[in-house]
Amino acid sequence: MEQQAPSLAVILLSEDLEKLHAGALVGSVASMSGMTVNVFVTMNALKSFRKDSFESTDFITGTIGKEMLAKKIPLFDSLLQEGKDMGELNIYGCALAMDIMDWQEEDMIDVFDGVIGVTKFLGMTQGATVITM
Repeated sequence: MEQQAPSLAVILLSEDLEKLHAGALVGSVASMSGMTVNVFVTMNALKSFRKDSFESTDFITGTIGKEMLAKKIPLFDSLLQEGKDMGELNIYGCALAMDIMDWQEEDMIDVFDGVIGVTKFLGMTQGATVITM
């Protein structure tokens, strides 16, 4: 019997820049290390993935986040894209939260692999290690 690669599910719910960055970093490194990674962006985290919020760097930040922006450190989008480029990392927006806010996938920065519901995400990530940020 062939052994399946370990998998990780990252659920991003906070719009705090530090939490978004940490979740993206963990997901990206896991992907580059050979794990299958699925990221689910939901609730307040979705706002930070909107093109208008992202381009204006309209993030909630703490001390580290302020320094990241001041020093122009590559943000969570770059980390997620690196994970996609160098491993198996997929990013999904939450259909329910996007419906509530009347947002479309076109309103978001170009990292999503689709917009799905919680049920589909849970089905895709059965048996995965789950982290929530």
